[in-house]
This record gives sequence, C-alpha cells and structure tokens, in this order.
Amino acid sequence: MKKLVFGLVATVALAATSLAGTATYSSGKGYKEVKNVVTPTCFSDTELQVDAFGSFAVGERGEVGAFKDHAWGGGIGVNYFFARYFGIGVDGELLTGKEDPTLVAPEKGSDSHLIGGANGNVIFRYPFDSICLAPYVFVGGGGYFERKEWGSGDVGGGLEYRILPNKLGIFADGRWNYLGDRFSRGDLNFTLVRAGVRWVF
Repeated sequence: MKKLVFGLVATVALAATSLAGTATYSSGKGYKEVKNVVTPTCFSDTELQVDAFGSFAVGERGEVGAFKDHAWGGGIGVNYFFARYFGIGVDGELLTGKEDPTLVAPEKGSDSHLIGGANGNVIFRYPFDSICLAPYVFVGGGGYFERKEWGSGDVGGGLEYRILPNKLGIFADGRWNYLGDRFSRGDLNFTLVRAGVRWVF
C-alpha cells in the first residue's frame, strides 16, 4: 500500500514539473534538468528594415506617367514594424524610360528621361516562421517628381523570404499607382513591380 501511495505521489510530482516547462529524472548518479526547446522565429515582433531594390513600371495603354512606354529603375526604402503584424514604410526611387514628347519636351539628343518618386505606406504582414515566409499587403501614397510634380496613391502586396532569420531577406511585390488625370490626357496610372534585398535590425 505504501509503495502504491508513493508511486502516485511521484507521478503527480513529475506531471507538475512537466506542466511548469521542465522535467527532472534520475541518471543514477544525480538529477539532470531538461528544458523545453523554444522554436526559433524568422520574424521579430519589432523590426527595423532597410531595402534596396530594382523596379519595373508597366503603364496602362502603353503610358507610365510622363513616359510613353514602360520604365526601369531602382531605389531604397526603410520599414519599421512596431508589432508582429503591423508596420510602416517609406521608399524612394528613380525610373528611366522613353519620353512622350506630347507630354514633356524631350532632352536634346535623347528620347529618355528620369522621374523620381517617394511613397509612404501602412503595412500588414502575416509571418510563417516554420518556412521563414511572410506575405504582406500595404496601402499609402506619395508623389512623383520630374519637370512637374503630382501626388499619387498606391495599394499592393508581396512576399518576403528570410535567408537568415531576423537578419537578411529577399522580397518581391507589386503596387498599383493612381495618378489620376494628368496633362489633360486622362488617367496615367501604372503598375510598379519591385524585387530586392532586405536587411533587418
């Protein structure tokens, strides 16, 4: 009877230590503590990110803002996640493409020109730490600047993959930029596709 009671007490004690997050067992020469393994995360609850990216602009009806065709470029960005799922970001870029002479007078001896852009966005992401992948969506606005300046709004989404958890990732996304009626030519909206590297601090 005493052995049975002692066995039940020992079982309850072992179960209690397991629920507390650790378990102990006898190795014959003493006791050894075994701790639960904590699953590592690829995405921190708070993060500062620095981006470098290349970009490609696809115009509607063959026009990209003041361009008469598609445009290539690149830029940099900074994002800050103040919670695991929510953050804010700013980015700036330069695009180059063929100039539309009916909209902007071309440079002498060249049919291409540069246009700059700057945008700010609110970002929502949903990380999957088991595969180090995070889909995200964003919405915001900004402006584009050349010989003339105009405001814009944007909405988009993308994917980020962490090569090194909490340190280095790659990303690709797309956004639709709304410019509205510009140069009395109707809507000159365009889609911008980006791909780049993301450093995490």
